[in-house]
Amino acid sequence: MEYCSLTEPSKRISDLITLIKETHDVLHRESNLTPLNYAVTKPISIFTEALRQAYTPEEVKYVMGNVEVTTLQKGLLAKLSEAEYQMELFDSRHLCHQPEFGLASLFQYKNWGNYESLVGEELKQLRKISRPEEITSPIVFVGSGPLPLSALLLHLRWNVSVICLDIDPDACKAARFMMERINLSENVQVVHRDGAEFDYADYQHVFIASLVTQKDKVLEQIRQSNPGALVAIRTAEGIRRLMYEAINEEAIAAAGWQLLGRTSPIENRVINSARFYRLGMN
Repeated sequence: MEYCSLTEPSKRISDLITLIKETHDVLHRESNLTPLNYAVTKPISIFTEALRQAYTPEEVKYVMGNVEVTTLQKGLLAKLSEAEYQMELFDSRHLCHQPEFGLASLFQYKNWGNYESLVGEELKQLRKISRPEEITSPIVFVGSGPLPLSALLLHLRWNVSVICLDIDPDACKAARFMMERINLSENVQVVHRDGAEFDYADYQHVFIASLVTQKDKVLEQIRQSNPGALVAIRTAEGIRRLMYEAINEEAIAAAGWQLLGRTSPIENRVINSARFYRLGMN
């Protein structure tokens, strides 16, 4: 593997910075960010694959400290978030309108394995840090989106009911229809609600998706309605911060939340990681 200093990047890192700029430009140039636009889907696929690779701490520091990358990062994240939403909405509708669609169909979905790995790592942590009385508590998943595979896997693997929250009405409609098609609408319920306004009093486990904005407001609402809840927040680390926003762990700790566990991204498979918190007992 090539390594880079802070002053002389390798060709691999120079190419990555060029790719970041090109991806940003394409996403801002194209008005159609749906999967039907190949001019968008191909560069996103190449960009995502590049971020799945392993990078040294020196390489990450160089890329994330690059002035152009820093300037483009916020706009890049916004467009990637929009493109991911459009992809999930398209795929959800496409799957549900197949005549033979059912739960088994999702097992063949292109990203099912990635979600299995992601949720599997999170459940390993949940088993370690959950209190015995919390095991059968239903889960709230904030920001479940139009293709709620994480919420579905939490239900299937943890064997509890899951409440999906999303502020987007189209996402809720698509997710609700999917759960109806696979006959799990009673087990995975979809609620059109802002996670910063939901009452968490009856829920001991809360998951917050990576694409949820203003996670601090969701945490404050959890503090107000159920200060004893265990909260899993998806985040990004290293070079993957170019795909998803990283949470501010220092600010969360300063607000009184105690870090109890964490997951790490799986190279070449899972981009997200997660942090598990509970309010400290003062």
